[in-house]
Amino acid sequence: MRKLSNMRTATGIRAVCDVAQDMGIDPAEVLKNTGLQRQDLTGTDSQVTWLQEVQTIRNIVRLAPHDIGLGARAGRKLHPFAYGVYGFALLTAPTLRVSAQLSLDYMQLSTGLTTYTVEDGGDRVLIKLDMTELPPEAHTFAIEAQSVISLDFIREMLDAPNFNDMVVETPYTDARYVQDIASAIGVTVKGASPGFALSFSSALFDQPLPKSDPATFQYCVDQCQILLEQQNAQPDLWSQKVRHTILDNIEDDLNIQTVAGMLATTERTLRRRLSEEKTSFRELYLDARLSRAHHLLEISGLHVDTVSWRVGYAEPASFTRAFTKRFGRSPGQVRPQKTPVGSN
Repeated sequence: MRKLSNMRTATGIRAVCDVAQDMGIDPAEVLKNTGLQRQDLTGTDSQVTWLQEVQTIRNIVRLAPHDIGLGARAGRKLHPFAYGVYGFALLTAPTLRVSAQLSLDYMQLSTGLTTYTVEDGGDRVLIKLDMTELPPEAHTFAIEAQSVISLDFIREMLDAPNFNDMVVETPYTDARYVQDIASAIGVTVKGASPGFALSFSSALFDQPLPKSDPATFQYCVDQCQILLEQQNAQPDLWSQKVRHTILDNIEDDLNIQTVAGMLATTERTLRRRLSEEKTSFRELYLDARLSRAHHLLEISGLHVDTVSWRVGYAEPASFTRAFTKRFGRSPGQVRPQKTPVGSN
């Protein structure tokens, strides 16, 4: 199974902080509960975790008067050349299809917020984003940022600054909300879709790219392989291991002792490791269960009791209380409306 790296460069968080500053929001407020300070992000080799980046997005969505446009603004601060050798490999590929496959093969080198798959549907190619692990309040930010970043890459590869032949698919059914997202991104956005995806014509994906350079492309791919091997040689963070373990066993009633056993460590050691990473088992467990529940309600439309059972709650009433406290809306309100956080 392909996965994102938990460790990544600080470019994404820097972009969020810059957006906050542009809006008159103190970047220190955006960094709350991350264990980071602004000076921690200044070095070119500064590293942060996926959870820290997600927390900054949660913070800015909470602090901003309206969540639409935040992801687009952050995405526009991330130029394709800021992605290093991974970005150059994508830019010098012979076709968009080859570039898309390369991005899958080296997904761990990206700074994306979600995993994704590429599906060929005949006349259209879909890049389907898996928002399962991402908190629901960050979904709009993520689809906006990914759309803008993808547009910038494609415009650079095609040498076509005005390219906008991309359709963004979302599950949102609020027509005004969908149109506002479209205005923020600058392309067509389709609501009431099965999930989140970027759609392109198949002909475009197989079109030879004018900036393709076989020698540079092969060199960059070789360097990406070296970086991937180096990254795989490093142990995952404990918060990442715990989160994946919870999601893999989401229907079970887990506790820290059980998860520690699954990870071949002691409860005491696991608590200490998670504390060092500025989180706790309780936070990871609650967030994973409720985020998965929101995803199931929003995308599949399953009954509330069914979703409660699927994410490990024995009592639907307990699930409803926790869900409502976490998102400010009941599971029943999410299920029929599919209306995202922040819509009016």
